Amino acid sequence: MRYLVVEAHPDDLVFFCGGTIAKLVEEGHEISVLTVTDGQGGTMNLRYDTEESLAAVMRQEHGKACACLNIHDVTYLGEKNHFVEPTHALREKITRHVRKVQPAAVFSFDPWNFDENPDHRAVGLAVLEACSFAHMHLFHPEHLQEGLSTAIVAKVIQFKTPNPNTFVDISSTLDHKIRAALAYESQIELMKDEGRLRLEKLGMRHPIFEGEFADIVAMTLRKMAAETGKPANLPAAEAFHVRGLGILENAREVVGEFGI
Repeated sequence: MRYLVVEAHPDDLVFFCGGTIAKLVEEGHEISVLTVTDGQGGTMNLRYDTEESLAAVMRQEHGKACACLNIHDVTYLGEKNHFVEPTHALREKITRHVRKVQPAAVFSFDPWNFDENPDHRAVGLAVLEACSFAHMHLFHPEHLQEGLSTAIVAKVIQFKTPNPNTFVDISSTLDHKIRAALAYESQIELMKDEGRLRLEKLGMRHPIFEGEFADIVAMTLRKMAAETGKPANLPAAEAFHVRGLGILENAREVVGEFGI
């Protein structure tokens, strides 16, 4: 089956569904990725003196991470990091890519996840709308005039969700996810700096923000996977809200659950 992952930032796929994607790749499924921003601006390190300098580094890190998961089809939209809004223009761009890739299912954010990052919410909502309408020939007919075809998406698989209905055992691919996550050295540096400085604002310190932080990231990902798996009695898991599109969601009790 063919899947599309639409992420707001270059590291979202790995951290939120990397174990599941690695598992799907091992099972022989096709994976395409659409990355909405280059992650430009996401740093406190003054050596990055322009957004472009960080964007170039993040693209390199993303390439290394995707290689760890055997993902080779990655497209960037080039939107501005932390300024993404769920506009008609963004929805059109995502619809165009859905029609190009023709996925059966699309991974992205749950837009109702109370997330502090506006890009996550915006991308999740735009993806849901694009997938809902991509099969209609009068919806952006210019795509068809350019040679694309309408696309039927059966389901969206939403990560970072407060309402999971599907758990995936990633115990066999958790190491792949961690190796991929550690490729994002610029973002691991940011996590460490943010954590240390925010604690200092509270008059606190903690040794985890003083030493080698990559080890802390790896340990945290293992603990999160173990905690996520507990409701489903799985040793390590990622959680999703799988939503059928159109009539499929309303007929869920008749046709059954959709799974990943």
